[in-house]
Amino acid sequence: MLVFPVVGRLTLAAVVSVCLALVPALAQTAAGPPPTPVIVMVDMQQLVYNSKAGKGIQGQMDKQRQTFSKEVSQQEDDLQKARAELERQRTTLAPDQFEAKGRQFQQRLQELDRSVQAKQKAWQAVYSEAMSKVEEGALQVVAEIAAEHQANMVIQKAAVIFGKDGFDITADAMQRLDQRLPAVAVNQPKPVETAKPASEPAAGKPKTSGQVQIPNQPAAQAAPAPQLNLQLQPAPLQLQQKP
Repeated sequence: MLVFPVVGRLTLAAVVSVCLALVPALAQTAAGPPPTPVIVMVDMQQLVYNSKAGKGIQGQMDKQRQTFSKEVSQQEDDLQKARAELERQRTTLAPDQFEAKGRQFQQRLQELDRSVQAKQKAWQAVYSEAMSKVEEGALQVVAEIAAEHQANMVIQKAAVIFGKDGFDITADAMQRLDQRLPAVAVNQPKPVETAKPASEPAAGKPKTSGQVQIPNQPAAQAAPAPQLNLQLQPAPLQLQQKP
């Protein structure tokens, strides 16, 4: 299952949310000394990602990752076959013909890479959208429980070195969040469009690249077949929690 770290935004958001909920009560003592701290702590990472909704989102993304990997693997296989065929023709094709086929192969490889990156970005967007709903629900629950404890400060459990029983509200918040938000559906991403590569140069004026080069040779000698960089390295689906 995919697991992603929770960033500091959750901690800050939890504190801000609770503070905003308690502003009316604090306003009464604004002119006097600061109130006596009443503190509760919560593990926001555990609350968000171990909740029923959080686990459900992770499960949905795992299924999408597997489907995505199969699609990419099939395209990789097709490119591997094309690469092998191109290598077989290295000694039989004229240099300009081999270069043209090499450019076509590189274009297919680049198109696959652009497609993978575009799909990753699209899935990242819908994943972040779904997880944001869980975060919002978690913050609401934490604010409610903090108010019930008459707490005026909520801190992230990871920042606590020592704490006695009774301060941690994570279990209560988890139970309430699971009841209120048992599942969140991950939307299908919108169709992605990859940028098209620049048009091929005009006939009779082939454009060489750093990956397919025809060295200059005297007119009386045949040019050797160029070296091709035909590595297949499409990126896997990797999702990161938005900052």
